[in-house]
Amino acid sequence: MKSLLMPEIGKLELIEDELPVCGEEEAVVRIKYAGICGSDLHIIAGDNARAKVPLILGHECCGTVCQIHSKRRADLKPGDKVTVHAVNGCGVCDNCRNGRENLCEHVKIMGTEIHGMFREYIKVRADRLLRFEDDVDMRAAALVEPLTIGVHDVRRAKVQAGEEVFISGCGTIGLLIGMVARLSGARVVLSEINDGRIETGKRFGFTVLDRKSEDFSRQCAQLTRGKLFDKVFEVSGVEGGFQDCLDMVKPGATLVQVGMPGVNFHDFNVSRIIFNEINFLGVRNSCSRSMSEAVKLVNRGVLNEQLMQMISEIYPKEKAVEAFHHARTDKNALKILIDFEG
Repeated sequence: MKSLLMPEIGKLELIEDELPVCGEEEAVVRIKYAGICGSDLHIIAGDNARAKVPLILGHECCGTVCQIHSKRRADLKPGDKVTVHAVNGCGVCDNCRNGRENLCEHVKIMGTEIHGMFREYIKVRADRLLRFEDDVDMRAAALVEPLTIGVHDVRRAKVQAGEEVFISGCGTIGLLIGMVARLSGARVVLSEINDGRIETGKRFGFTVLDRKSEDFSRQCAQLTRGKLFDKVFEVSGVEGGFQDCLDMVKPGATLVQVGMPGVNFHDFNVSRIIFNEINFLGVRNSCSRSMSEAVKLVNRGVLNEQLMQMISEIYPKEKAVEAFHHARTDKNALKILIDFEG
């Protein structure tokens, strides 16, 4: 079988690999689509100290079950359409037992600490699989992991119908947070500096403000009738976006830091958070409960048309290296998939 290996930082190559052998409480999945994430690009650039070479990247996929040996997963059989939750907790610590395996002290993320999903076949723990309905389009299923991040972050913020939501950053994750928040009944405003992404956000029906505009703050105030926002999500990972979010969150409301900054923010206005009693939340990866909710959304089809519209291009596995070049150089690309089956 073929696997996309990073033998050293900055280098990718398609290699011939051994087929996995299924053990107890394990399954072998044939990967259909695997998605390229911004975090994959950071790993290739050497910006993630947890990732050690040689490594097979990838934590977004959909595929079909080839083999499964599990007494606990009688709900799955060969041929079922599935995704894999890439967060592998120990299963016994307090966080794992409370359904927060993303905070497990010994967590291993596929595509970072252990080999990931950029390959034709993958062996996984059976408890990491979630099933799609038979009629689900695999292109929509391929977006379920980033959709999971949107679900996880919106759930963490406890977004309610009728609330005003502000999102700094109109890339893939910002848009998906916006879609889930809008599905929850919130009114959503995004901000962005990239002209192409501004137009993309508007194409998905969002109000998107140009951060470069001189009257940006006035536009935000007008949209909320001067009351600012109930839930604010910083997705860009840059200090300017964080400062915007501090300016946009109303007293007593919630700010969620989603984007991972390359360095710590220098101008962190703690007094602003204290005196306005801001709920400042962090989010890290996702838990299986959030992916289960995302899979339900895909099975219901409520966002599938939008999910498929987020796919910028699909590359065959033979052009996987070219796909990564596209993802790295095209700032307007949303989701680029690699087809490991075709």
